[in-house]
Amino acid sequence: MPSIVFGLLGLAVFLNFMNLPRSAPVVGGMVLSLMTLPTVIISARAALKSVPPSIREAALGLGASRLQMVAHHVLPLAFPGILTGTIIGMAQALGETAPLLMIGMVAFIVDVPGGFTDPSTVMPVQIYLWSDSPERAFVEKTAAATAILIGFLVLMNALAVVLRKKIERKW
Repeated sequence: MPSIVFGLLGLAVFLNFMNLPRSAPVVGGMVLSLMTLPTVIISARAALKSVPPSIREAALGLGASRLQMVAHHVLPLAFPGILTGTIIGMAQALGETAPLLMIGMVAFIVDVPGGFTDPSTVMPVQIYLWSDSPERAFVEKTAAATAILIGFLVLMNALAVVLRKKIERKW
């Protein structure tokens, strides 16, 4: 589904129906979380289905309850796949601009936001605005902000690989 549809959903539900403030980081976070939710759900379902039924049956056969079977056997084996889907969803949300433009996070903000409901802007929009400016200082700011976004993405992917290797169990 195109990301602009999630922006329209956020505009209709969060701004018009729930009367949350425009350009608020909390609204942007809710819109991006709704956008990444399908990715996380699909990867979590695939990770849970990848656990062999024999492990479930063995745990139940040894007298474990269904809750114990899920908590002690299924979730630990599926957790690396769930973690990978979460990181992919976060990486997807990191560069999204269209839904945030729809909820008004494109405004020029003079002051530093003091809370989650104060108006603010987001890094991809700021990079876009800086790249459109002809001054030399904005070219450097654009490059630095892009490097920060890419660095954060690389750091999160590296963290996901390390956690996956540390947590992963063989069956």
